[in-house]
Amino acid sequence: MEFLRGASQYLQVKLKAPLEDWLGFDHPALVGKHVLETEGLVMLVFRPGDINEILRAVLDYRPGVQVLETGLSPSPGPLFGYRRRYSERLRVVSPGQGVEPRPGEIVIKSNLSFGSGFHPTTELSILLLEEVFRLRKVSTVFDLGTGSGILALAAVHLGAEKVLAADIDARACVEAKENVCLNRKDGQILVVSGSLDCARPAIFDLLLANLTIGTILTLAPSLPQPLRPGGLLLLSGFVEAQQNDVLRAFPQAQLLYKQSLEGWQALLLSL
Repeated sequence: MEFLRGASQYLQVKLKAPLEDWLGFDHPALVGKHVLETEGLVMLVFRPGDINEILRAVLDYRPGVQVLETGLSPSPGPLFGYRRRYSERLRVVSPGQGVEPRPGEIVIKSNLSFGSGFHPTTELSILLLEEVFRLRKVSTVFDLGTGSGILALAAVHLGAEKVLAADIDARACVEAKENVCLNRKDGQILVVSGSLDCARPAIFDLLLANLTIGTILTLAPSLPQPLRPGGLLLLSGFVEAQQNDVLRAFPQAQLLYKQSLEGWQALLLSL
């Protein structure tokens, strides 16, 4: 099945918890509970609504539960066997249920980490990545908070020679490595566990940071360090109303492009 822009309809919340802990949980917007492939993980699926209110209800039911990911999906269940087209150059496929990869597609299996390809911030990042490679030659890329590795793979697909993909979540690193191998890009993409400290200073042409607003603002003083002079910083993970907060955190930067989708924002800065 192919999903196009605007198909996202359901809020998925992935938790590190057994399903038994959630058998009694109920919410007016809840439409499903699913056990994921890996033991000890459950996904709750909700109709569109106030994400903050939904997450409060989840945390009130089980205080301290570990929320691994929240994301949007066109399906009320786990997604297997789909393809997602962003442009003529970039298409993502998740094999299964009769869906097989075609030449030129990026193969993604996203079970534990953020990066199935349906969240607006992922799409915004991919669309701005295309602008980057139209703008200039980019050889080295640092993907901070790589999740499933989808942006690292997109960067290589567009022409990057080497990508360092880092994530502080060990589960995400395992998944990203699997996806890198599925795409036979292990010679170009190195997946590591960690954060900014994984990158040497001033060696990257582009830094990708699809993160939460809090993380971006916290890391802002250090985010330029891995970039060469004149390097590019692609930021996403925040809403349009937070754009000025992000720009104020990088007073030395020049805004090259910005793009919005479903209230979310992405920025491309030159440092």
